[in-house]
Amino acid sequence: MKYTLDQRVNLACELRAKGYNCAQCVLMAFEDFISEGETATLSRAAHGFGSGIGASGEVCGAISGTVMILGIAREGVARPELYREVREAMAEFEQLEGSRLCRDLKGPGRKPCLELITDAVTMLHNRLAQSAVN
Repeated sequence: MKYTLDQRVNLACELRAKGYNCAQCVLMAFEDFISEGETATLSRAAHGFGSGIGASGEVCGAISGTVMILGIAREGVARPELYREVREAMAEFEQLEGSRLCRDLKGPGRKPCLELITDAVTMLHNRLAQSAVN
């Protein structure tokens, strides 16, 4: 992989500080998986995923960004295999955070979005690094 975990986390944090949503931060932290010149377009496409998809409180944007990168990284993989990995990633996130829904993740006593983003980036980086080894 082109970037280290620390570089990805730092990039995601910088993007969050600039006002990007959770989905955009995770997606763009893996820009090395995106075809040259398409990062800005994909970031715009992910804009509507903020606050649990259009501020509906549904699936956390950090998960949405994770799923988008898995789809890109696993190009050519059979659909059932990709879907299995997506379900595994969602389950891993839910186990770590207690939910995959934005409305359950936000609020008093909960982790701030930046921590959810860094957790998702870490999880995805490790998943992709492991598959690169195998």
